[in-house]
Amino acid sequence: MKNLSTIISGATLAFLGWIGISIVELKTDTAVVKEKVASNYEMIRPMWQAFLAEKGNDDLAQLYRQAND
Repeated sequence: MKNLSTIISGATLAFLGWIGISIVELKTDTAVVKEKVASNYEMIRPMWQAFLAEKGNDDLAQLYRQAND
């Protein structure tokens, strides 16, 4: 009975260790993805602002168009 308890305790400890290592790897992967997203945002932001400025000017011109009677 004592041998079985030792095996269960060892398996539980190994499982908790595996969970701890997995969490650390997940945090590392998340940090890498966060950096990639931030750099992509900085790269795309000027293009997106230019697109919105162009799109906004087109929409305003169409808002004030008069209908032909």
